Amino acid sequence: MNETHPSIERIVDYLHGEVSPAEDAAIYAHFATCPECEGKRAEEVAITDALRAYARATEREMPPGLATRIRTTAVDRQPTAWQRVLLGFRPAMLVPVAAVAALAIYVGYDSWHRTAIATPIKAADYVNNHAAMAASAPFGDAAPPLTLTSDDATP
Repeated sequence: MNETHPSIERIVDYLHGEVSPAEDAAIYAHFATCPECEGKRAEEVAITDALRAYARATEREMPPGLATRIRTTAVDRQPTAWQRVLLGFRPAMLVPVAAVAALAIYVGYDSWHRTAIATPIKAADYVNNHAAMAASAPFGDAAPPLTLTSDDATP
């Protein structure tokens, strides 16, 4: 224990059995050697006994069958499917779900609204590539490859 004398709260916890076994033994040993703390313990025991006596004196009888009705109602009442769905949307769950949805919308917006960019094809590259492929064709005629030119002369 950090203190030399247990606090009133610790004494009450001791009386109700809410302390660890090691702390229980330490407090018990302290009561044996400290008459001041033993007096506080005796006062707390007297207060607890007086409260219990008052509760017993003013206690009213429960109507017959009330406890059974409470238990059967609690067991029979299962949440509906809609209630289970609504339980999933509690604030503790709603904030992370909203953050993930916002991130998905932010990241996905660019890909959803991207316009197609036309790839320009240079005609000269296409013609040169075609001529090179025609010249190296193994099954082609022995004639030299044709080359497109801008002059109107034909051979």
